Amino acid sequence: MSLKEGKRSTFSSVSTRIPVKYLIKRIIERIILIIVIISFLFFLFRVLPLAFHVNPASFYVPPTYKGLSRSTLIEAIDKQWGLNQPFYIQYIDYLKNMLTFNFGYSLTYDESITTLVMQAIPVDLLILIPSLILSTILAIILGILSATRQGKLVDSINSTIAIFTYFIPAFWIFAIVLYYFGYQLGWVPTNIADALTKNGVPLHGFAYVAGLLKFIALPVILLTILSYGVRMILTRAYGIDASNSHFATYLRARGIPNRTILYKHIARNAMIPAITRTGIDFAFVLAGAVFVEEIFNYYGMGVLLVKSAETFDVPVLEAVFYIINLYAIIVLLVLDLVYPFIDPRVKYE
Repeated sequence: MSLKEGKRSTFSSVSTRIPVKYLIKRIIERIILIIVIISFLFFLFRVLPLAFHVNPASFYVPPTYKGLSRSTLIEAIDKQWGLNQPFYIQYIDYLKNMLTFNFGYSLTYDESITTLVMQAIPVDLLILIPSLILSTILAIILGILSATRQGKLVDSINSTIAIFTYFIPAFWIFAIVLYYFGYQLGWVPTNIADALTKNGVPLHGFAYVAGLLKFIALPVILLTILSYGVRMILTRAYGIDASNSHFATYLRARGIPNRTILYKHIARNAMIPAITRTGIDFAFVLAGAVFVEEIFNYYGMGVLLVKSAETFDVPVLEAVFYIINLYAIIVLLVLDLVYPFIDPRVKYE
């Protein structure tokens, strides 16, 4: 078969598993969901306050702000952001601003909100995404290993450790490990500023990448070890069900090797719940990263969310809620499209 024919057959396989109509339908549904979320945020932060006779512009001036008089600032914000316009005009502007990531300016941070978000996301993703991927791979491998050796010593050890990791107070382990390897031994940087500078001078090029990798290595390893347990138990349970199914028994009766049954049938069935759980964790991991950020001393979405809530910086909260929801929608859409490649029996109509 020629290279062109191979490419054509591959494309045909992909298009067969994910029909274009289905893909368009799912994308349209997600776009509608994004608009619904933006509409809810508009109602929550712009419409609802008026029911209690509160000017939404007052939310843009944090109580702790010191500068111009509060009334002067509120009046200026009313005009700048069109908060004195009719609701339909406000809604159109709000929708446009959210879709174009024009979130405005934070008086608390004295910074563009878009800049704040863009500063917060990268390190979070560099730590959380690799740990989720590695923990899922670990969970699938150990889960299938336990499923194929049900009731044996290796299964008991695997299952016990997996359950144990679920109940360990992760923040406490993180603090102890960072203190020992960071402060006592000095093997890893204790904060990102130390990792990306040397004698107060910012690193560049390969040294910058090496410093960043050195900083994220410890949290990635710890998160991988402490977060694989639930997915491992799910993989084991579904692997055992698939291994004991009538279909697997039929294949064995036909003389098909156990290795083929394991890799082509049992493993694919067992992977789906673990990957589903990973997709959900991927989607909502940004909002729950605050304790990792606090312990490892870096600035991320979790810290931004908490600090903004503490200072009642409503524009930043709006932006963070929107970004987290947008990220979740995109991840869940990708997850929905990945299923046919894991298990060919999954069909979309």
